[in-house]
Amino acid sequence: MHVIEPSRRPAPGVPGAARQNTLVAIMFFAAGIVFLDRFGITFLFPQIGADLDLDNSRLGSLVSVTAVAWAISSLIFSVLADRLGGGAKWMIVASLVLFSCAVGLIGLAPNYGSLLLLRAVIGFCEGPALPLIQGAVARASSPERRGRNMGIVIAGTLLIGSALAPGIMIGLATALGWRLAFPLVAVPGIAVAVLVAVFMREDGPAAADAHRIRARDFRRVLADRNVPLALAGSTVCIGSSIGFGTFAPAFLHDEGLSRGTSTLVLTVYGLVIAVGSILAPAVSDRIGRRPALLAAAVCSGLVPVCFVLFAHSLPLLLASLAAGLMAGGSLTLITYVVPGESVPRELMATAFALQIAVGETVGGALGPQLGGAVADATGDLGDALLLYGAAPILLALVAVLLRETAPRATGRKAVPEGPPEAGGEVVLP
Repeated sequence: MHVIEPSRRPAPGVPGAARQNTLVAIMFFAAGIVFLDRFGITFLFPQIGADLDLDNSRLGSLVSVTAVAWAISSLIFSVLADRLGGGAKWMIVASLVLFSCAVGLIGLAPNYGSLLLLRAVIGFCEGPALPLIQGAVARASSPERRGRNMGIVIAGTLLIGSALAPGIMIGLATALGWRLAFPLVAVPGIAVAVLVAVFMREDGPAAADAHRIRARDFRRVLADRNVPLALAGSTVCIGSSIGFGTFAPAFLHDEGLSRGTSTLVLTVYGLVIAVGSILAPAVSDRIGRRPALLAAAVCSGLVPVCFVLFAHSLPLLLASLAAGLMAGGSLTLITYVVPGESVPRELMATAFALQIAVGETVGGALGPQLGGAVADATGDLGDALLLYGAAPILLALVAVLLRETAPRATGRKAVPEGPPEAGGEVVLP
């Protein structure tokens, strides 16, 4: 008689592979829309800056204010979801609808002040989405698939929000003007919200019987040394990646690359990073989180440097983007996978939101501002990109200091035992 090996036996309450795949597919698109609406504006910075007479520092602040509002909101609503024991589905739906509406209003902004306010509203409405999405995927994933599944969700942010975004945003702005581009890109967010509302359900104990997280339980989030280490790593990773994404399009423009060539480079970069966000976490499922994160940190530093070195050699620049195959996994590993495997399952959303809150508030706010200030002071956006190339040195140090959490590498459960999950498993019918 065939016996299922203990390591392969599905965990109680964890859906089968087909149901996991369906959930991951929906969350792939939901997360992608979040990042398209958040970062799509950066691809139109040359036009917006010229139209509204904005310098690099002010353009950077449009990204920074979104990061700060995102950080505050993500922590508030993720803690609330864990505290109340569920409600992730409707928080995700509300987030998608509200920030999509705010994005649609960007085209009406008459000046810098109104644009800054709308970007803050977008950040506040988007904040809860990704921690709750990743919490749902992490809880519904079997341990040997967790890194891959969470990486696929991040791949959605990169494929849709980075690889496809240049063509979408620049194409719409070229054909209709930048003001009309934003109402059009808001439509997919509403569509995905409907998809989540119709097909996603929360299984588990009835709300009245679900375990309620107590205030003192949140201290357990910081009990493992991996969590504060990950906070430092997330700050560096988020700051450098947001800063690089903010100024890379403008850098290519300043270097004299045509709009078509810049779009090609940014699209290839986004595709490579998207593939890397799946590849590196999947590799970490087998070799461990620490060595995979170390390799990802090194590659993360190489990408901005290659942009500067090979800006005028398209073949070399495209070839050098192969470093993104590991660089793309750094955010998933340090912000989601490692913290998620270091805390009790019912506190995952809070752990993710804490990483986002600190990473966005410090790294997300300072990254674009520091890069913009360096570029304005030296008159060269390449210096800002070199700054983002040096930052991942700190991420590499964090990787060395982390305690290994991968189930295959440690031979034990990835997530510490705790009380019953707050909101049950989030799965599809």
